[in-house]
Amino acid sequence: MYDPNAVKIYTDGSAMPNPGKGGIGIVVVFPDGMEMHNYEMSEGYKLSTNNRMELKAVVRALEWLQKNSSVHKFTRAIIITDSDYVHSNHNNTKYWKKDGWVNQNGKPYENQDLWNDFLRAQAKLNLRVDIEWTKGKKNEVLKLVDSLAKQCAKNPTLIDSGYNGGKFTASRTPTKKSATLFSGGDEYILIRVYRSKISGRNEKQIYTIRFDLFNEESRSYVGKYIGYTKKDFNLKRNTCFRVRFDGNKRFPLIVEAEEIGYLKGS
Repeated sequence: MYDPNAVKIYTDGSAMPNPGKGGIGIVVVFPDGMEMHNYEMSEGYKLSTNNRMELKAVVRALEWLQKNSSVHKFTRAIIITDSDYVHSNHNNTKYWKKDGWVNQNGKPYENQDLWNDFLRAQAKLNLRVDIEWTKGKKNEVLKLVDSLAKQCAKNPTLIDSGYNGGKFTASRTPTKKSATLFSGGDEYILIRVYRSKISGRNEKQIYTIRFDLFNEESRSYVGKYIGYTKKDFNLKRNTCFRVRFDGNKRFPLIVEAEEIGYLKGS
């Protein structure tokens, strides 16, 4: 990774908890021979996820290069991240975009807005940029960038509009556990939608919904789950539906839905 002529940008992101308050940290280490102090940048977001913050930090690094590469006459840049999510996927995003941001099963890729920002920033650069993975916190620069991200996460001032773009209300299931992918069969169930977010474009649009599962015998909400619907269905938030999934445990898609109003849990 060492290249005396390359500018190195160390990035990190954090969400506490996940999802929760988020922060990003960036440290720019100038090439050998440039008598300049390291540049530091950090931002805090009121609600986000760890993956979004890791990706946001890399996007911010690319945007910094847009403004500064010609000024400092950089010929190469190396962005260093400890995020497997960013490093494993950054070369695939141009294909995701070409496919309408959904995979071969119609399931939407996460964080489409930030990956779009990544591609736009990358396209505007006229220098070679490599993104490399390293295990975090093993030297002083990595410790510093981790500290910057976590400090800003404690006192956030910004809004991650991409994360909050999904419409939501609070879950009514009495548990702090996160929603999990629904794995039921094709039977009819009662659900209350509390969050929805659209991905993809035109005929490939898919809604990712989070819902409370309602148990008719106990008259109570018994679990939080994630599922998918096509744009033909209008599953309004804070509304209950009798639905049937297609039985696909990897991509549970609603194939029938009937609005039944509001179900009050016990």
